[in-house]
Amino acid sequence: MATRSALPPRRRGLPEELVVWEILVRLPPKPLLRCRLVCRAWRRLTSTRGFLLAHHRHQPSLPLVVGYGCDGGSLLDILTLDRRDAARPRLHPVARLKNAAHFVSASCDGILILNMTNCGEFYYSVCNPTTRQFADLPMLTGFFVMGFYQHRPTGEYRLLLYYQFRPEGSEDRYACYVYTLGSSEMPRCIGWMEEVATCTAVVLLHGSLHWYNYKTDKILIFNTASESFWSMRQADKMNGNDLFEIDGTLGIYFCNDDATIVDIWVLQDYKTEFWSLKHRIELPVPDIKGKLDDGDDWSAMVLSEDGDVLVLVYYRQWLLYIGTDGKLLASFQHDVGCHYNTPLKLKQSLVPHAFFPLLKGYVVNARPFI
Repeated sequence: MATRSALPPRRRGLPEELVVWEILVRLPPKPLLRCRLVCRAWRRLTSTRGFLLAHHRHQPSLPLVVGYGCDGGSLLDILTLDRRDAARPRLHPVARLKNAAHFVSASCDGILILNMTNCGEFYYSVCNPTTRQFADLPMLTGFFVMGFYQHRPTGEYRLLLYYQFRPEGSEDRYACYVYTLGSSEMPRCIGWMEEVATCTAVVLLHGSLHWYNYKTDKILIFNTASESFWSMRQADKMNGNDLFEIDGTLGIYFCNDDATIVDIWVLQDYKTEFWSLKHRIELPVPDIKGKLDDGDDWSAMVLSEDGDVLVLVYYRQWLLYIGTDGKLLASFQHDVGCHYNTPLKLKQSLVPHAFFPLLKGYVVNARPFI
């Protein structure tokens, strides 16, 4: 942790230590960067790695929303749903990229894995939208990203991948790989899987990654330390939609066929795999239809923030935020394209990472950021 000694001479007002470690450390990234211009002491003290790690810990983990548009090229807007002001929830713009990606595949500690599809192939890149760092990951072409995590024993940031083999005359096979960001080596094979998770949400909990696989109706689990897989049964219902994290445990939600009712189950005991029904939410269909065109079909997704459950309904340019009482709390419309809600969260970070400059095509505050 950064030293709190050698502070400049005390001025009138609050003590410098209180200002730095109780006020500045809690600011969002952009206001903090502006405060660095106040004096050299603030700039020096808020630039240490210890301060930046503490600052990251204080940042909220907010639902990540992406916006798509076309303005002389494909645009990708990275936004967060900020509802800390309950009276005025808002979509907060974090960054905009041009001709760089079609989707956000994974998120960890403020770092995003982006992908672009071309002729059936996935091309990946990595960025920190807060520090505006970007680099390509050409060694991942042809792989599929399953998860993104920090390997606690080493501090490395790693990607869990799979590669699909299609032998002629036999069933598909899936090989799993691990890639360490910044490494010049190709991904390392760790074994084979009979099935891969087919849903998009990944929950990192108890040092393991979790996915729901509707084909097997089970939850797939990957221990990031031992690099081993096992499975868990889900709630006593069929055809779950996806997982989410709530209050340090797993949640799973189920929508009916026309996405008008959402059931939310929570894992009460991780060891015994006991689930209980927490919410049944009837969505405000008249309010939703009032925002959309006749005949439009919408999708619903469930997330949790600070223990509160969020139901997000989206279709094209509209994103609707609905409470557990079934009331429409806020609506947002994208200015140049459409919204897509992701199952990911973004916890913004100014912490520097040594792997970025080692990667191909590394840039800071330059294209594809605009």
